[in-house]
Amino acid sequence: MIELALGLLIGKLVFGIPMVGSIPLLFGVAAVYLAVAVGIGLWVSAMVETQQQAMFVTFFIVNIYLLMSGLFTPIDSMAPWVQSVTLVNPVRHFVTISRAILMKGAGPAEIAQPFLILLGTAVFVLIVAVNQYRKRAA
Repeated sequence: MIELALGLLIGKLVFGIPMVGSIPLLFGVAAVYLAVAVGIGLWVSAMVETQQQAMFVTFFIVNIYLLMSGLFTPIDSMAPWVQSVTLVNPVRHFVTISRAILMKGAGPAEIAQPFLILLGTAVFVLIVAVNQYRKRAA
């Protein structure tokens, strides 16, 4: 959250990037996205044996998520089957929401669908991660 605040501050003060929407709304969405990221990290750590394995798996997951998020390459330019796969990518939904809030001034109603997907993903991943950890600890 501190990095998000710092990035927004630098973007505004140094680069003069206009921010149209609600910053508190963005931080609320970022908190849910952070829960998804923590859940994925817990899930990975519960499934692997060593820290090195966790680092390799996480590196692979993060790269795939970033490449398929629409951050660097527009999702519309991807193959149709890849566009369908990106729907399970939490980074895609966070990028979509961030752009909508910061560039278009979107409110809660406009971001409801991607936000609910992100929220559902957070609940699902955290439940699966905790259950995986319990099985491993037993």
